Amino acid sequence: MSKLRLLSKQCSKTMSALILLFPMMLLVSCGNTPPKLIPVQSPPIPAQLTADCPQPDIPEQMDWKDMPQLLADAMNSIAKCNLDKKAIREIEIKRLAQ
Repeated sequence: MSKLRLLSKQCSKTMSALILLFPMMLLVSCGNTPPKLIPVQSPPIPAQLTADCPQPDIPEQMDWKDMPQLLADAMNSIAKCNLDKKAIREIEIKRLAQ
């Protein structure tokens, strides 16, 4: 009976050593792998955001009554350009965050 107990203790020591050895080998094998950097290309800015802003047409014959419409068209054009520039800024912020 004592030989069986001694054999059981040796077997349990061997098993616990193997159980501890395998995870350590996995950790050591991954530690020597050099990091590989992969260049990331930033997405291009869409063409519609970099297009020229439309200017309102100024008629040759213009009265004072046409001025409010011309001003409204100019303000709409400026607002659209500002939205395009805001979209470009958001794209740049996303690029810097990467």
